[in-house]
Amino acid sequence: MPHDVAKIFAAIDTLDPGEFITHLTEDVVFRFANAEPAIGREAVRNAVAGFFSTINGLTHRILRTWQHDNVVIVQCEVEYRRKDGQTVTVPNADILTYHGALVRDWQIYIDLAPVYAQRQSPGAHETADAPAQPIPGKDLPHA
Repeated sequence: MPHDVAKIFAAIDTLDPGEFITHLTEDVVFRFANAEPAIGREAVRNAVAGFFSTINGLTHRILRTWQHDNVVIVQCEVEYRRKDGQTVTVPNADILTYHGALVRDWQIYIDLAPVYAQRQSPGAHETADAPAQPIPGKDLPHA
């Protein structure tokens, strides 16, 4: 049976953990990036709500899907709207294992570092992690 993953990703994009978990089995195993797996709907609801509180929004753009039996692999891009008002888009791959119409196991492979990376403001030339960069024509040594 083909699974419509667009519906479940649209549910994620609403930032409503209650809506999202309706697509999961009661005993779901949900692993997001390098976090410990959340087991069960309520644990997933709490984990997802915690994550949603750290961003202003997100949008999934599904690029490709592959299905074999009850497993769907999704390649997508996720645009995150950060708390500082900036956006960042990162590549993402998900493996969803279904039991009937609901997801029983969900593994998300994504690097969240860009979502939380400190951004330089326009005109800034140094951060706590990077040395000052010369401003062309201004910071160059005079001959």
